[in-house]
Amino acid sequence: MEKIIDLSDGEYARVYDYQLELLRSNPGSTIAVTLNPEILESNVFGRMYMCLDGCKKGFLAGCRRVVGLDGCFLKGAFKGQLLCAIGRDANNQMYPIAWAIVEVESYDSWYWFIGFLQKDLQINNNGEGWVFIFDQQKGLIRAVNELVPQAEHRMCARHIYANWRKEHRDKVFQKMFWACAKSSDRSQFNYNRAKLAQKTIEGAKDMMKTTPEYWCRAYFRIGSFCDSVENNMCESFNNAIMRSRFYPVLTAMEIIRKKVTVRI
Repeated sequence: MEKIIDLSDGEYARVYDYQLELLRSNPGSTIAVTLNPEILESNVFGRMYMCLDGCKKGFLAGCRRVVGLDGCFLKGAFKGQLLCAIGRDANNQMYPIAWAIVEVESYDSWYWFIGFLQKDLQINNNGEGWVFIFDQQKGLIRAVNELVPQAEHRMCARHIYANWRKEHRDKVFQKMFWACAKSSDRSQFNYNRAKLAQKTIEGAKDMMKTTPEYWCRAYFRIGSFCDSVENNMCESFNNAIMRSRFYPVLTAMEIIRKKVTVRI
């Protein structure tokens, strides 16, 4: 850890140099750096957002309007969180769109991140025709509802199941829950839920605490052309960039940028 801290000496003083170099080498990209507004006597790093022009153009040209949002902790000596927006490419695999390092995951940081994303992806009409998949994270639901209220909002069924499983641990219930989540129409959903109710009436009631419009395939809007009920793309991205999460801002951003460039 001491070596990592020594290597990072001066990184935070060069974020603007890094920003200018990225804009020079990747014209059309969106690279935003903000300072901590609570400390006025000196310049203290606050947040950094990155959306490369190639990622932006590629997503708009060849991907469906489905975006997964997620956040993860930075694990090194430099605390903070990394937010990401991930799409799906033509092979139904993850397509990184944008990512940012922020001080903490909150309504304010998500509002800031989605605001940039909305502009980069040219999301108009309050998100009409778009799909956003996310977990029940702090402030994220509120930020999405305010910025893109007309978009279809989905919640990761895997996280809903994890919360539901705390009260209903029997493994028999697991397949029955996922049968409900992946039902292709409402009559099938009602049938699968009735089968679950035969085993556990309380479980069938608790499952409805989160409206099925958010996590059941049968209730998704027609026209999105995506039947995904989970947010595994973002989880895979967070795992793929694990090494970068131990480093300070510039090293972390550069590791992610290289991985994305090589992948594309």
